[in-house]
Amino acid sequence: MTITADGTAGVPHDAAEQLSVGQERLWFLDQLEPGTAAYNVPLVLRLTGPLDVDALSGALDAVAARHEVLRSRFPAVDGRPRVVVDAPAPVRLGSVDLRADGADGRAAALAALTNRGFDLAAGPLLRADLLRTGEEEHLLCLVLHHIVADGWSLGLLRTELAHHYAAGRGEARPALPAPTSYRALAAAERAWLDGREAARAREFWRDRLTGAPALELPLDAPRTAGAGSAGDYRTQVLHGLGPELAAFARAHRVTPFMVLATAYLGLLHRITGQDDFCVGVPTAARDTVGSEDAIGYFSSALVLRADFSTAPTFGEALRRTRSEWTGALTHRRVPFEQLAEDLRPARDTGRTPVFQTVLTVHTQDGGALGAQPFADLTCAEVDGGHRAVKFELGMDVRADGDDLHVVLGYRSDLLSGDTVAATGRRFEALLRGALARPDTPVHRLPLLDAEDLARLAGAGRGPDLPAASCVLPAIDRAAAARPDATAVVGPDGSLTRGALAAASRALAVRLAAHGVGRGDLVALCLPRGPEAVVAMLAAWRLGAGYLPLDPAYPPARLSFALADSGAVLLLTADGGAPEGVEVRVPVLSAAWDGPATVPEPLPGPRPDDPAYLIYTSGSTGLPKGVLVPHRALAARVAWMVDGYGIGEDDRVLQYATLAFDTSAEELFPALAAGAVLVTARPGAALPDQLAEPYAAGVTVLDLPTPYWHHLVADLDETPWPERLRLLVLGADQVRPDAVAAWRARFGDRVRVVNSYGPTETTVIATTWELGAADGRARPPIGRPIGATTAAVLDRYGAPVPPGTPGELVLGGVGVTHGYLGRSGATARSFVPDPDGPPGARRYRTGDLVRYRADGALEFLGRIDDQLKVRGYRIEPGEVEAALLGCPGVAHAAVTAHGDVLAAYTVPRPGGPAPAPDALRAALAAVLPPHAVPHAFVVLDALPLTPNGKLDRRALPVPSPGTAPSAAHVPPRTEAEELVAEVWQEVLGVDGVGAHDDFFDLGGHSLLATRVIARLRAAVDLAVPLRTLFTHRTVAAFAEAVEAALAAEIDALSDAAAEELLAAQDALEGPRPTP
Repeated sequence: MTITADGTAGVPHDAAEQLSVGQERLWFLDQLEPGTAAYNVPLVLRLTGPLDVDALSGALDAVAARHEVLRSRFPAVDGRPRVVVDAPAPVRLGSVDLRADGADGRAAALAALTNRGFDLAAGPLLRADLLRTGEEEHLLCLVLHHIVADGWSLGLLRTELAHHYAAGRGEARPALPAPTSYRALAAAERAWLDGREAARAREFWRDRLTGAPALELPLDAPRTAGAGSAGDYRTQVLHGLGPELAAFARAHRVTPFMVLATAYLGLLHRITGQDDFCVGVPTAARDTVGSEDAIGYFSSALVLRADFSTAPTFGEALRRTRSEWTGALTHRRVPFEQLAEDLRPARDTGRTPVFQTVLTVHTQDGGALGAQPFADLTCAEVDGGHRAVKFELGMDVRADGDDLHVVLGYRSDLLSGDTVAATGRRFEALLRGALARPDTPVHRLPLLDAEDLARLAGAGRGPDLPAASCVLPAIDRAAAARPDATAVVGPDGSLTRGALAAASRALAVRLAAHGVGRGDLVALCLPRGPEAVVAMLAAWRLGAGYLPLDPAYPPARLSFALADSGAVLLLTADGGAPEGVEVRVPVLSAAWDGPATVPEPLPGPRPDDPAYLIYTSGSTGLPKGVLVPHRALAARVAWMVDGYGIGEDDRVLQYATLAFDTSAEELFPALAAGAVLVTARPGAALPDQLAEPYAAGVTVLDLPTPYWHHLVADLDETPWPERLRLLVLGADQVRPDAVAAWRARFGDRVRVVNSYGPTETTVIATTWELGAADGRARPPIGRPIGATTAAVLDRYGAPVPPGTPGELVLGGVGVTHGYLGRSGATARSFVPDPDGPPGARRYRTGDLVRYRADGALEFLGRIDDQLKVRGYRIEPGEVEAALLGCPGVAHAAVTAHGDVLAAYTVPRPGGPAPAPDALRAALAAVLPPHAVPHAFVVLDALPLTPNGKLDRRALPVPSPGTAPSAAHVPPRTEAEELVAEVWQEVLGVDGVGAHDDFFDLGGHSLLATRVIARLRAAVDLAVPLRTLFTHRTVAAFAEAVEAALAAEIDALSDAAAEELLAAQDALEGPRPTP
């Protein structure tokens, strides 16, 4: 290899071959995404006037000859990059005539040039094309790879081109001084990094940034394992704000940059809800003598770490930014690439390390980029249509007169243009508010504009409903209209509507005789069936409510509910107290004895009387009783009858236990609408229930989502009713694959509704019709139903923008009275409703949601379920969804035990349990590394609460053998042996086992490239570098290598395949002969 050393006097030969720290990072990123255009640096100049093409071509040659970096390329030797500088030669200047093309055609031609990638090994890394757009108008399109140039370099390039062009036109120009060699400057940087000053600076950054979490922007599309580069831009013009910003900065003894940086940090804090995150600030990084006049890649980034944990005012946050920025500037010589390597953040090819967003503030007025002389021509920079981006979100601020131009660049595979445009508007609102009121806490600065407020108002309110006070009158009207029609049918008999009304009146008389009156609670320890329905209505007729007790519940729980509720009487099937239950109130049989003399009228319920009391799990371990008034239940029933279309032709299965509030959704809409209520046999599975003769013709089912998922795993095992027209789901997140499987069987014949609602807001609060699209992506929980409001709030109670996660707070007539006898818990969860009538309250659900672009609410998980493992926030639902996409997994759950993220899986019926290595590899392909579980536990079934929800607290602690840090497992196959041998050579370690992780063993990005090179040399197979980041263990990587080899063989002809199979012998040993 011949490497020139022009201008590198005093630089050792090895150093002359070496890249700068920044160049090494860019080379690695190109290996990860070969040929990506994300790191193209375009400079497009509109040249107006009589252009001398030969002089322009000569100017390009002169500049390339002066700066060896423009003649450099970067091949790899044994997986290590090296610099090769080619001898000066003419720069090829392409020529395209676009005079006949319109504006769109010219833009497309430019974009094709600026978005074409480079081959770093072959070069050249400077491309030049001249596009003729008019008789005296040309576009000079120069595209360089970032590895040889940065933004500062473009200014030098433009200046030197103009100089040499003028000289080529015969103008007298003084000779330019020789630039300092880039390789010499790179060697000086490496020498500085080995010194004490660098050690102190690196320690400063380690102290400042260790443990900083990733920024979790609210995305419009799910993140993938790879970092995309497709991008776009949106511009927000802040009219007239420049002078106000400058005056504010002077008054507070800071720079405009510090004010803008604080506002940007505040914006990110508000739209993510995070207190702690990092923002990158690109810098020229030309501190070394001679670097100012050298073309090359010098630019770096400084890091600002946010801290909003103390709810600071804008002024306080500004002072912290000033302190942070001063420290960063003091230690600015550490290249960001070195900083990232020192911090060793979790390997995640889907994100940039340390920070995922950047802020650039230009001190030069935007007018400086306008028309300027270029010898005898006029020259102006124009947009070249380069749309690749490096970060998820970037903000670029430039003054233009009195205005500020804010350009937001974004990854278009993650964010939509509408979302980013709204982000720009919110930045302006927050900045203007901060300048006007710097003593305001950042979390209270204005953020939402009129468009946001209008969207939230429309999405957050369900339709109005006619006033409904109680359900009982509707049930009685149905009985009066058709007394002989069947009302309730079950395994032990049936009741007509008239008989149901008469029996409930008769039982009410008996209850009244035992002192039951308005406001009391009557406990029902009864199975599903006509007796239970009669007992509920009997209590209502006296103005009392009912307390359902499931006979299958433990006696201790039933004893607690009886005592805690203050129930005045207990009804059981036989009139005896349940075994083991402590009962201190009268116990009666729920049976009715035929007609009784009924005083007319019975008191009947009032809107604020209790309809029922339901116990839910409590965070302290003690259940809490939720008191539901008739007003709330009546509103829900009215909406259900209308929204679900319940009518007299329906047969509704009552499957839920009475102690679960879904039973109210099954019972009362059916009775109020005159439908037939089909009560299920206690303890029987749904397939058995539907096979019973009395259940024939069921049209409506209401099932817990986890149970439905179980049924969908084998749809043929359940005798689904022929007349089934409506399926209502609830109690958990619906899986897209289950929707797809259901629709493949039933299509649109059965309407499927995903319902959501805590007991505290009376059964349901939002619904969503599941359609074909919900079989491809995570379904939302929908929109508020009638007489319901939904607000998404931050932790301070302020509305968050659409798309931003926040707590779901529900209001409207369905909000219950609160927790019986727990005023403190009620006050914490039931808060004043600022938009409701006087005295109205709304309920804080504790659920994390966000509004989608279409106005539907997306459930993200429980706020208190959110996990934090090794400094990273993890949503269990995201990991669980990925697990459910793995072959052989029927059900999944995720939780954390200390720093161990544990996954629990239930295999599909009749299938084997998926191997942990296979699961780990599959998850690594779709999740960031910190979200890939460390331990995998196989269960026969997931533990559920009595209400059918996942009980995370009952998940067993993983045993040590379930984690990858278990006992050493030597390589088991020829492929694993080869991979282990390569890793040992590259990493300088011994005893690498099948489950060892490359990065845990000390591997890093550049060592990964050496592994790929060694593997290519061993088996003549080009494995993508990304594979090592997604298949990090020996076993997983070896499996990926074998799969890549098999795929390559499949794509070849038979003869070529036979040649390639010789390489496979190195992996598997000789193949048997026939």
